[in-house]
Amino acid sequence: MTAMKTGNITPSAAQLAVIRQIVEWYGERGRQEFYLAGYAGVGKTTIAALAIEEIQRRYKGCRKVITGAYTGKAAHRLRQKGAPDPSTIHAMIYLPKVVEGRLVFELAADGPASSADLIVLDEVSMVNRELASDLRSFGKKILVMGDPGQLPPVAGAGAFTNREPDAFLSEIHRQAADSPIIRLATAARLGEPIRTGDYGADVRVAVLTQETQHEVYQPRTQAICGIHRVRWTICQRARRRFGFEGPLPLKGEKLICTRNNREEGLFNGALGIATADAEPEVRPYVDIRVHLDDEPEPRNPLLTHPWQFAQHFDASTRKPDRLEKGINEFDWAYAITCHKAQGSEWPHVTIVDDSAAFRRAGQNDAPKWLYTAITRAQAGLTLLLRGA
Repeated sequence: MTAMKTGNITPSAAQLAVIRQIVEWYGERGRQEFYLAGYAGVGKTTIAALAIEEIQRRYKGCRKVITGAYTGKAAHRLRQKGAPDPSTIHAMIYLPKVVEGRLVFELAADGPASSADLIVLDEVSMVNRELASDLRSFGKKILVMGDPGQLPPVAGAGAFTNREPDAFLSEIHRQAADSPIIRLATAARLGEPIRTGDYGADVRVAVLTQETQHEVYQPRTQAICGIHRVRWTICQRARRRFGFEGPLPLKGEKLICTRNNREEGLFNGALGIATADAEPEVRPYVDIRVHLDDEPEPRNPLLTHPWQFAQHFDASTRKPDRLEKGINEFDWAYAITCHKAQGSEWPHVTIVDDSAAFRRAGQNDAPKWLYTAITRAQAGLTLLLRGA
């Protein structure tokens, strides 16, 4: 397999030093992983591609390089950047099988990862310990890329990034610096004030008002917020606008998986569309039928606990103390939290700026929150700032 396309690029001295580090690491025995860190716009993917070209030139045994990411959206973004046949991590290492009429996933001894000479992964902040362990079990060299400017991963995630990086890129490319999304993201990361206005290229910053709030309900956008009560409000207003009502999801509604289930091949943050109305099962469970964005076919019914749907109507609803193994969790996805958005990107994102909720004594994650939310946008962005 060929390496990623890089075009006519001349790396800087700092970038050349990182490329050399990666090439030398590949030739070493012992260290299985290399963690390349850098902010949005520094060219992590490009530098990784140049390093792969040099690895394949120097080490003739490195013939097959596979690339991927935690989510299908991030994998698709890698394809846009020139990566050959990127996939989700799950597709690399798990094999779907039908057992007693049910789709299950098991480690694929002869899957893509088993025959790879190098595995390259982007947006790895959401990878948990179990998934990382399964990846490592193939004994292959793994080059991972992450962004330390983003929010710390949720508990249990960050298996590849919960340490100091092996190399760090901080210089933003000249081309990337011209992007209004990168400019806004950089300002957010540095804690600089963000001014309202039209930044061009479908990027706009406005104050959140009765008038501008309608932006979050546009079908073309993915709404991101930071507070559950805000998310619940947006989701239920969106449902009414689109003609949906009732306590459970209906056919055509936007859903998000909120619990990893390796056996079912489900991961926290996977998005999809309900293909049928949810049906009550043995109390308290319901059957959810969904076509996930990353998959070619709709899923068979997924046994789901509906507590998160109930929260939209009664905020005092709490997660059950104990959920049986194999029980899934889903929620409406007209708006999602920034933590759930990590690892994914969308053509257009609308952000309700809840960053102030992440500013507290001893730890100010407000810049990281806003930076993470802004960098979920690929091309278009509407940022709605809360008034003073």
